[in-house]
Amino acid sequence: MSALIRSIALLGGIVALTFGEQGRAGGDYYDAATDFEGKGPVYFGFVRDTRGASVAEAQVQLRPKQGEPVLVKTNAIGMYRSHIRKGVSPDEVEVSCEKEGYKLVRVVRRNPPGSRDMNIETSCTLQRQ
Repeated sequence: MSALIRSIALLGGIVALTFGEQGRAGGDYYDAATDFEGKGPVYFGFVRDTRGASVAEAQVQLRPKQGEPVLVKTNAIGMYRSHIRKGVSPDEVEVSCEKEGYKLVRVVRRNPPGSRDMNIETSCTLQRQ
């Protein structure tokens, strides 16, 4: 029984490390209490390799048709999250991902074009070179 308790405690510690401060997404830190539409659309998602493994420290670029791009990095679990300025339509933003030693295979956007959703989910797949 004590082995079971130790295993559960160890698992709890791993989960805490993964999803605690260290496990937050790249870009701005998410705090639901302060998240509001006035900041503009929020883009979030994961960067994975072709085998489905997380790609940490990948650079994600949110490039609007007009203005400067927003650059963020993925965290330890391959997740990113960032706002783009208010007034930019999600249809006018291209998302791309890169990391040295990888090439971009595809970017999948979960929200259909024309969606008025303020949460735009994308996933990037990279392939090792």
